[in-house]
Amino acid sequence: MSGNAAALPGAGASWTDADLPVVHAPTGDPIGWLADEAPMVRDLVRRQGAIVVRGSGITSPYDLATARDALGLSPHRPAEHLVPRESLAGGVVTPIRWPEDRERCPSQEGAGSLRPPALVLTACTKLTRSGSQHHISDVRRLPELLPDGLVDRVRTFGWAVIRTFHEGFGMSWQKAFSVSTREELKPVLDREDVKSTWLPGGSLRTMRHRAAFVDHPRTGEGCWFNDLAFYNTGSLDPVERATMTQAFGQDLPMQTTYGDDHPLSEGELAHLQAAYTAVRREVTWQEGDLVVADNLLTAQGRPPLVGSPQLLVALADDPGADLLVAAPT
Repeated sequence: MSGNAAALPGAGASWTDADLPVVHAPTGDPIGWLADEAPMVRDLVRRQGAIVVRGSGITSPYDLATARDALGLSPHRPAEHLVPRESLAGGVVTPIRWPEDRERCPSQEGAGSLRPPALVLTACTKLTRSGSQHHISDVRRLPELLPDGLVDRVRTFGWAVIRTFHEGFGMSWQKAFSVSTREELKPVLDREDVKSTWLPGGSLRTMRHRAAFVDHPRTGEGCWFNDLAFYNTGSLDPVERATMTQAFGQDLPMQTTYGDDHPLSEGELAHLQAAYTAVRREVTWQEGDLVVADNLLTAQGRPPLVGSPQLLVALADDPGADLLVAAPT
């Protein structure tokens, strides 16, 4: 273990008692240092949920892809794109597209997928103004902050995601599933255990039921893994929600329920949002920062942006630690 790691603030403490750990990469060859210290970095991420590598030297998608590979990770290729983002070189993508003047509530990448990414790497390549922040929520602590009835229902029934593709609105099903025809779409949906219905007028409704707690493939601990709050229409701006309801009725572009198809109440959604806030830590971006986060242990979001930092994201798989999220049993 390097001298930097030995002096790491909070390295031996639970994340409940310490700020998000920061590791300072040495100047000269920070990516080479990442490769040398990969076991230490990944061990810290597993224990702490996420860490910041300061001075990573990342300035381009190629650099971030190289850093991902240096950590012994592989690029994650999603079977379905749930949010709009741009694909860049080396399996690197842009952040979730979100209005800059609005807070983005925490989410876990690929929640709802059978095979989600294991880790998420986010790099800040440029700052136009200091003060921009990033939120990391330790979801291991969520159940202790939520009502027992809500947790029991989520644990027993899991959750469901209902997505409706409307012609001319939002992402098309062709782009979401990387196909061109209905014939190409069917085997993808079957493979991903997604039920589908074609609605009058050609709209496509998809639904999948997933477990909301999964066992971490490296640590064995049970992890809260779902986006019940993020994709629920109750999290939308009330004016936008009313507009979409008027336009689409019950066939809203995205909605979540409990796995028994029971809707969340406003109070339950408020409990979830408050719990995410209670367990979050804030990272104030510096140029060259790299946040390495375990996607099962943490959820990520942000407050309204200050100065529009340029961010790059690499979704990563962990070779030898396969994760399959199925329907609750």
